[in-house]
Amino acid sequence: MIARFSIHPAIGIARLGNSPTSFCIASEQRGRFPIDCDQNGNPIVNADGVEQPVKSFVDSNGSIRRQAARFAVFVYDDNNPDGREIRIGDTFDIVNQKNGQLQTVQVNDISWTVYLANKKASWYEFKQTDGEHGYGPDHKLRNANITDTEERQRLIIDPGPRSVAVKTKNRAQFDGSRPPAFFPPPLTPNSITSLGEAICTQASAHNRLLVLGGFGNSGSMLTGFGNPKIETYANNDGWFDDISDGPVSARLICTIRKISGLDPPKDLPKEELLATFPVDDPAWVVVAYPRYVPEIVDIVTLDDIAFDIAVRQFAAVPYIYGEPPFTSAPAPADLDRWRRKAWWNPAFRPFFYRDIWPILSDPNDYGLVMDKDAFHGSNPHNTGRGGRLDESVISIPPHEGEDPCDRERRRAVREFIAGIVRRSHQENQWLASSQRDKNGKLLYLIPWLCGDNPLSNVAPSKFLRLTDTMLFLLDQWAAGLFVNEKTEDIVPGPMLKGPGRALDRGALSSGLGGSFCPGGEVSWIVRNFAIYSAAYRFHHAPSPSPGALSQPSGVPGSEPATVADLKTGLEPGDLTKYSAVPWQSDFNECTNQPIDVSYSGWNSINPDSTGDPAKPDPQLTYWWPAHRPVYVTEYVDQQPSYSGPWSPTATNNAGDLQMVTAWASLKFLKKTTDDQGNLVIGPADTPTPTS
Repeated sequence: MIARFSIHPAIGIARLGNSPTSFCIASEQRGRFPIDCDQNGNPIVNADGVEQPVKSFVDSNGSIRRQAARFAVFVYDDNNPDGREIRIGDTFDIVNQKNGQLQTVQVNDISWTVYLANKKASWYEFKQTDGEHGYGPDHKLRNANITDTEERQRLIIDPGPRSVAVKTKNRAQFDGSRPPAFFPPPLTPNSITSLGEAICTQASAHNRLLVLGGFGNSGSMLTGFGNPKIETYANNDGWFDDISDGPVSARLICTIRKISGLDPPKDLPKEELLATFPVDDPAWVVVAYPRYVPEIVDIVTLDDIAFDIAVRQFAAVPYIYGEPPFTSAPAPADLDRWRRKAWWNPAFRPFFYRDIWPILSDPNDYGLVMDKDAFHGSNPHNTGRGGRLDESVISIPPHEGEDPCDRERRRAVREFIAGIVRRSHQENQWLASSQRDKNGKLLYLIPWLCGDNPLSNVAPSKFLRLTDTMLFLLDQWAAGLFVNEKTEDIVPGPMLKGPGRALDRGALSSGLGGSFCPGGEVSWIVRNFAIYSAAYRFHHAPSPSPGALSQPSGVPGSEPATVADLKTGLEPGDLTKYSAVPWQSDFNECTNQPIDVSYSGWNSINPDSTGDPAKPDPQLTYWWPAHRPVYVTEYVDQQPSYSGPWSPTATNNAGDLQMVTAWASLKFLKKTTDDQGNLVIGPADTPTPTS
């Protein structure tokens, strides 16, 4: 097997901070703290060589440390079918893509190229789910009053690509130092002169890349009375922020040791022969806002979204979803036919603690960051003995010799829980159709969190639901088709094998996978499988041109030099352009939302109008408290020290403007215990207020 090289994670997430010099490495495992590192990006390790979590989210001056996305190159060959990270000095057999020759090469270095951009100010206005399946000709653009082609091009923050390598230039800024770089004019309150930095590191012969994002700067170029001002949660003309995203590619810098059987030094020239080879599978990086409670896992994560796409669209786990006998994946050229034929494997048995328990138990942590529990008092949000989520009951599968009454009791509990989990096409349904409490009242469907569009009456999607893959796993468990790996003394492996895939999943596990209005790190575009080239990998546009990145059409009398077309692949800035500008406005307002449950097909109704006498029935629903805490009770030394709102900002336009700077003063939180041993929340760090 000829060696194939891939960058992992396939999608990395970096996070903003306002510290000018201090940073850490973003979390690469589900529900874990970021990794501490020195000023050069080298991870801090203990005596056993284990990388250590951060002790502080802020620097010595109280400023928030940025979090870098870390990338590495992995090789896949006969000796490493599940992949391993390459080391400097490794020797591999590579096919020269230009002439087809087989070459044996030794790796000397890795040259990395990253291209970050921010297209928010040039893109369409965000209007809930409008545009998810294409924009209409009358969909308004942001900054629509700017109609000149060249001026609209300058709405894109575009520093151009940067390349780094250990042996040449190991740090590079995404700034305006290389024409035709475009950056905004002076802004109020904070100007933007950089989107971040790329850094090469080397430790134990592993050359890696760190991508740092911006400093959380946002500002308006509009002047005059009343400016700067925030007028909406998502679309504010004149505003820019330093959120960004873009492709990450690499080339192996090698010494040629053999060419199609010719051995040096007898047959090859005496001098050292050098060559560079592109890494086969590039990656992507997204720069997002800080994650203030990194240990709390979203009910649906970005990894859940990417894994669902990998399973149902790219045959990543054919024994779960595929064609009978569910044993092998199709060739890439056969994927379209496979997608028409594939279906769920009815005999698949998930592992309880690997596949089921996280779905059911992780939402319990939501009670630490909101003033009501995640399910508003409804079962099964109860993990104690005798509760609906009693682990000692729901973890036991049907087995020979068990008491028939116990079997029936466990079956009833599993089916009860599955019966109140929101399904496909139930995004606008509030109550379960069959499950009732002990008083005979219908129970709420769960999760009870805001969906993609609880705001407008165009394609409403009021409540969040789990992915199709998560629902399939729960249904298998509810039917009794599952395995308790602990009682069976089994250590199950991951569904996606290899350390590279573990990085793919871990890096995305801190991202928000629902409530895309517009969402957290990215918006609903991430669940469109057409933007992927393979499982977890985006389809890259060929050679994007600095200063000429694509834009939407639709400006009267003016067309961009390059019209946006996702069919050609993603360009720098193409993931985050759907998100709010500035990011702080949406972040501030995503606390809770009164959702009208009178009609399943309407978000807002007009009871005073003719023909619609229904009375609105608003139900308070939360957005994403695992990302943006709402109400907290903090504990210090096992005693409550503060109880109240996490942020002092009001959830209105004035509060949105305040959040433009207040974000840098908000507390980071961590899990701890009270004096009774109960899980509670406490401050991890309190940044120094900014002036």
